[in-house]
Formats: sequence, structure tokens, C-alpha cells
Amino acid sequence: MTRIAKRVAIIGAGPSGLSAARAFLANTDFELVLYDSKPQVGGVWFYPDDEQQRASTAMYDSLETNLSKDIMSFNGFPFSDSVKQFPTRSQVQEYLIHFYETFVKNQNRARVQLNCTVELLQKNGDSWELCHSGSRSVEVFDFVVIANGHFDIPYVPTDIPGLGEWRKEDPSSLLHSKEFQSSEPFRGQKVVVVGNGSSGSDIANQISSVAEHVFHSVTEISKANWDENPIVTPVTKISQLRVHENRTVELQNGELLHDIDCIVWATGYMYHIPFLGSYQDEILGTQHARNPVSRLHGLWRQIVFSEDPTLAFSLLCKNVVPFPVAESQACLIAKIFCGAVDVPLMDSSARAMGNGKDYHSLVMPRDIEYCRDLQGILDSCGGLNDPFQPRRWDEQMAALRYQTAAAKNERTKLLVRRAMQLRQNGQAYCLE
Repeated sequence: MTRIAKRVAIIGAGPSGLSAARAFLANTDFELVLYDSKPQVGGVWFYPDDEQQRASTAMYDSLETNLSKDIMSFNGFPFSDSVKQFPTRSQVQEYLIHFYETFVKNQNRARVQLNCTVELLQKNGDSWELCHSGSRSVEVFDFVVIANGHFDIPYVPTDIPGLGEWRKEDPSSLLHSKEFQSSEPFRGQKVVVVGNGSSGSDIANQISSVAEHVFHSVTEISKANWDENPIVTPVTKISQLRVHENRTVELQNGELLHDIDCIVWATGYMYHIPFLGSYQDEILGTQHARNPVSRLHGLWRQIVFSEDPTLAFSLLCKNVVPFPVAESQACLIAKIFCGAVDVPLMDSSARAMGNGKDYHSLVMPRDIEYCRDLQGILDSCGGLNDPFQPRRWDEQMAALRYQTAAAKNERTKLLVRRAMQLRQNGQAYCLE
């Protein structure tokens, strides 16, 4: 009697979806279908040729990674020697296309549907039913991996007095970092950049090449080092906006910034799974799947829905080394779907733990501890014998994690100097 292979839907063909496909193809006999709404694989790293379409991505023209190529690469698949230590966005996209062509494309058990938007995912009995824009028929799966990323719906604080009035008066002067593409539109302006993450610091530096002045609004001023860039001034968080009073931004320490032309919110993103038809309240904390949320609930190890372990999520974690984390999660998901790992049912206290937008944040060294936890689970259930295994977070890998942070700090100093050199020449920011 012929055994019918189990089917897995992977929603998203970015780094997490591709790493899941590689792990499944190597370590299971499952049949896979990958869905992605974009015309090319790569997920968030895909950067359209059309400038208007670029506004819908989290990428921008002169973006390079804040992680070295040595630590961010997939296991056994290094970046090319010609790629510099901190790759550009286009180099990362080329790397992901090469990864796809090497491990996923033309594989008999994998089908990839691009330009295809998943519209509804619904559990029916023991199966998952999936509807998408490419067909009127329903496709049926045994398992689902949601790998659609979390760089789609911008998060902007809503509790700042005067924000609504400013937005009504001059909406074009309020931007999220997702809308940022290059520094040229900010030439001669006084700009406030909000957010002390890597994108906030990078965008503030790039804008400084052409702006009259940039105020970098951060949580801790002491950590915002702009000594070598006199155009950028670190300031405290915003307490109020007064668009009708000389376009004034009032800070929490009482300082007033007048005649502000633009505010750029580099304040992160929300999680959005608009197609989820089952378990909305349990996972999203809302009965309306189209509502973006700050975190997901009920997930064991931030990966598998404990009430129904046929549903998994990839790379929800933030502030991690994404590619190696994604493949560690993928190998564990494969074990769970094969029945080699029992997922415990989470009690109410575990479900509520870590409420808030920082729940999924694993700032170093928490990311190292997290990966080692996943590795321990894999090792305990036969992972050492799997054909494909993720990168191991041993002492050498942990040391590389710390070293790349220090190396990026030195790299940032060079980028600041480049911004000032370009400014002296009257040029907008661009990478060498």
C-alpha cells in the first residue's frame, strides 16, 4: 500500500520560509507548497525596481546589514568572498536567490507560487484549508508554517498629544521608516528621527548628509553617540506636538524644538496575519485577524501553537541573528510535525507571560540562550543524526555574536564620516 506523503503549506518565501523548506526537504518526506505575494523570493529583502512599489517595503536604497556576513549566513552556505563584511541589501537578496536555487527550486517535493496572496487559512477537522489569489479552489494541508515576516505594518505611537492634529494639518511631514528610501527629500530640512534601533540611527545619519539639522529622539541619550556628527543631536522622547505653534516638538525634559519640517518614526512594526481564520482570539488576542497586534500568544518556544501543534510560526523573534535562528526553528518544527517532539499545552500563566510589544524581543545574550535551548531540544530527540542540522551556538558562535556587534560599532563610525564627507561635497548619502 502506497503511503501518502504529508503536505505542508509554507506561507512566505523569505529567509524563514526558505530555511523551513530546506529543513523539511532534507529531514522529512513531506510535500511542500510555498506561497508569496511578491514576484521574487527574498521576503523583506526583495526591493522592487519600481520606486512607488518600494514604498511598501522596509528596505531603502543605501541599506547594509548590521550583522556580519559570517554570523548571519545559513549553515554550510557562506556569502561569496567578494561580499564585504556587512553586506548591502542587494547582496543579501542575491544570496537568498542563490539559496533558493540551490536547495528549493526544481525540487520534486516543493512547489513555489509567487505573486500569490494567501487570503484565508482555516482548520477543518484534521486538515488545514487554504485559499489564495491564484486559484478559486481550496488547497488542503496537514501542517502549516506561517513565515510572512513582521516588517509590513508600521507601528507609530498613538498616545502623543497633538499627533492627530499634526497629521490632519500636514500628513506628508509624518513618515515611518518604512517610507524612507533616500536622504535627498530631506535636503535643507530640520528633521526629528524617533527610535534608537539600528534603522533609526542609520536613517538619522543618512539624512544628516543633506538636512539642516537632525534631532535623534531616543530613550537613553547616553547611548546615542553622535560626537563625530555635529548635524545630529540626541534628544529625549517626545511628549507633545504643536503643529500650530511654529511646528514645535516638545520633549520630555521640557526642551522645545521649533520649525520642524518632518518627523520620521523608526519605531518598529506590528505583527499582521490577516488570513488567519482559526484560533484568532487564542493567537492574536483579537477576534479580527485583520487587526495588527504587538505580539502573538499561546506559542511554545515562540514557534508552535500549543493547542494545535500542526500550526507553526517562523522568525517572530526580534533583535536576533535571523537566518541561523530561522533554520534552528525550522529543524525543530520538522521534528514536531514528524511527532518526535511533544508540545506541552501552555497554561494561562504561561500564555500571559511577557505581555507587550517587547515579548518577542531577544536582545543579546537572550538570543544566544534561546538558540541553545532549541539546540538542546533537537539534540534530545535525534537531531544529531539528521541529514541537515542548523548552526550550533557553541562558544565560537557566541563569541562571533559579540564580535560582530563591536565590529558594527566601528563600521558605524566610518558611515558617519562618509555622511559628513558627502555633505561637504553637497551630495546626498549613498554607500561606496
